[in-house]
Amino acid sequence: MGVMKKAIPEKKPVVPTLPPTFTRELAREIVKNLAAFGRLTAKPFQRDPQPHPPKTEEKPVGEFPILVDTSVLIDGRITPIVNSGFFSGTLVILQFVLGELQHIADSDDSLRRAKGRRGLDVVNTLRRQRANPRVKTLISSSDSQEKEVDQKLVRLGKLWSIPILTVDFNLAQVARASGVRVMNINDLAQALKLALIPGEELTVKITHPGRERMQGVGYLTDGTMVVVEDTKERVGQEVVAVITKVHQSPGGQLFFARIK
Repeated sequence: MGVMKKAIPEKKPVVPTLPPTFTRELAREIVKNLAAFGRLTAKPFQRDPQPHPPKTEEKPVGEFPILVDTSVLIDGRITPIVNSGFFSGTLVILQFVLGELQHIADSDDSLRRAKGRRGLDVVNTLRRQRANPRVKTLISSSDSQEKEVDQKLVRLGKLWSIPILTVDFNLAQVARASGVRVMNINDLAQALKLALIPGEELTVKITHPGRERMQGVGYLTDGTMVVVEDTKERVGQEVVAVITKVHQSPGGQLFFARIK
């Protein structure tokens, strides 16, 4: 009868115990690598965004530079003023002003669209003009960090110590309050109004009836209104009148007269 052998218990391999801190660090690295791999596979062809080029505030080169506001180009009177020879310097039209003109020219509103296109036409006319060699027109890409066009103009006008040419009353007020010199074409127009005193004679065409009874209204060549007594029935006719009163209003002078 054979002798039964005693079963020897199987030995289990000993697994070394890792420190808890090592386990946590390893888990963090695995999660970080998986996240990076996920971004790479989700957008494998996406390039890193290129930073926008910094805005330049370099002062334009030119003799007696003047910043031109959008309103001046839309207004259009700058063209005959330049052609008259009473103006000299470098008209600086900034690229963001052209951008605003283009935006207006692309408007769905027909009136705004017409104004924008007229402004762009004025820019091209000023660049091509040869009637006044003392005036040059320069298109500049200089810009500033402000959002609004008016704010940009005031900022650059103050930075460069050069004036702003405008017909915008609010922009003119803000610029002056900021210490920027303003050249307002409306101020020039007021300065060119005829200076008449009571007793002077003039010839005026009555264009329409006035507000008061028997009054007629006419306009001088510079646009000044003349209210003439007893001319309501003479609309369409020229009359010789004598100035009786001069009224100064915020919009300019107003003349009252009577038929000679």
